[in-house]
Amino acid sequence: MSITSLNTDRAAVVSECRALYEEVWHTPSPTLELARSALMKPAPLSLTIEERTRLTYQRARALAHAYNLTLKDVVEMTPAFWKLHMDMLTAMDGGAINLVSVQYNLFVGTVAPFAATHPELASIIQQALRVDISAQFMLTELGHGLDARNLETTATLLPNGGFELHTPSPNAAKCMPPNTPRNGLPTIAVVIARLIVEGEDRGVRPFLVPMSDGIKMCTGVTSKVFPPRPGANPIDHALTYFNRVQLPSSALLGSLENQHNERDNFLATIHRMGAGTLFLAGGCIPLIKMAVYNASKFSFRRHILGHDGQPMPVINFRTQHLPILHAIARAHVLQAFLIYAGREYCNQTDSRVRHIFATTFKAVTIHHFQTSLKTMNEGCGWQGYYDRNQILGADLEFRAVATAEGDVRVLAIRLASELLIGRYQVPPPKDPNGALARHEAGLFAEARELMKRFGDKHRSEAFNRTILPLSLPLVQAIGYRMAIEAAVDVGIDPKIRALYEAGIFKEDSGWFAEKGGLSREEQRAMEAQAADALLPELEQLVEATGVRPYCTAPMTSEALWNDYVKELETFEGDAVWDLKARL
Repeated sequence: MSITSLNTDRAAVVSECRALYEEVWHTPSPTLELARSALMKPAPLSLTIEERTRLTYQRARALAHAYNLTLKDVVEMTPAFWKLHMDMLTAMDGGAINLVSVQYNLFVGTVAPFAATHPELASIIQQALRVDISAQFMLTELGHGLDARNLETTATLLPNGGFELHTPSPNAAKCMPPNTPRNGLPTIAVVIARLIVEGEDRGVRPFLVPMSDGIKMCTGVTSKVFPPRPGANPIDHALTYFNRVQLPSSALLGSLENQHNERDNFLATIHRMGAGTLFLAGGCIPLIKMAVYNASKFSFRRHILGHDGQPMPVINFRTQHLPILHAIARAHVLQAFLIYAGREYCNQTDSRVRHIFATTFKAVTIHHFQTSLKTMNEGCGWQGYYDRNQILGADLEFRAVATAEGDVRVLAIRLASELLIGRYQVPPPKDPNGALARHEAGLFAEARELMKRFGDKHRSEAFNRTILPLSLPLVQAIGYRMAIEAAVDVGIDPKIRALYEAGIFKEDSGWFAEKGGLSREEQRAMEAQAADALLPELEQLVEATGVRPYCTAPMTSEALWNDYVKELETFEGDAVWDLKARL
């Protein structure tokens, strides 16, 4: 199924989205065999940081080979491209999917349009698709986070037609993209730099720049690698500096000529960032499924003595099973939402409208992911403290997604601000009388009323103090409404939808009590009723996630726990204390 050719007829759209949802949820993943291989076994604690880093890259290559995407898949963002980002192998190594996503989306997606005029790119693109090389995208600078239009790195045209790439100050260091020989792969990157021609600044352009040969860095390129992030599978994230690096004329991807509109040129240069905002956030969905599986299996195995003196599984407690049920509902609804948002994103030509779908999906997904994993991990007691139990590690590893391809808070500020001042509008709700649609409309009405008090000046200090803190809740409200609409379209079980909605009521309980006609007691009753309806199906719903082969947490089974204990460093001896001598 090609997303770009989807029929715009409403009934056909619903049918196609439903078919894709069922395919993603129920079709076996191409990584199923890989998940059972030795490559994906938990890394021994004895591995060095270099060995663990190379393992992450090896897994990334194996993931790429399992999907075997084509250039068309990446450029047109076909369903195969979507499914890679939602693959449950993410539960075993989030670093691997991160590497592949950046390589495909930002590197291949950026250079592909230039392949017709740069014949040498065909081979590089194929090597990048196979992960035979590490292919990176270097935009952000240390002193210019989301203010990337003002980056400092320069590429100066030389008399021979080549370029000199240079980092003029420490603040101009390119930050985060992995870039060391530690990964064992030759590395190349698209570097976004300021084109200087005869002293004239002609705005930012993409340049293709070799970084290392897999053994040592290229001449003039310096990499300062960051230490591993706590809990995350190691990737060689780094600061990269250029000291008058000489590049051939072919390194420039695009034209030397002045651009009529610098802003439009910049947005065209980074056009794949929006897709990364959307699809990389989709990687949180399999992690929610993983956490559901691990937390539920632990809760079924963990027993306490009941009032009758008989062992009772802790899953019976409302505080134990309720977060798991909510997470199941969220996984289903987010899967539907991604299909809806992804379809609209791929079909839209207006970058502003694309921004709506990418930002709302990311805002909702990141929030659901962070709150669900935290709550479920807390239910696992002391066993949840260790990264081998996957939940905590996944939480730490994917926290970076909240800032990757745009900090979700800043993206929300931009979107909410532009909507409030009327630059464009979100697609209207399909049911304006629905509870979540009324919530969205109510929050925006309140924000617009606040704006009137300070004359609609969106760059004022009053706007900064009053409206900016409301931006993320406003964008999340749009997303909640879109998510439940998508869930209806794909035919998600009404019992699951009911629990999802009850969870949203709790997110803004005060508004629903004050303006939505639902007292706190009614909200609690709705949640209890929805949870009671799903509870008898809990085990079936957990198994239906299909994530079992990807879960390796020792707390989920006796066999895995016994194997884990055998791996632990063991101390024994024959020492004897003389207690009297110590008195």
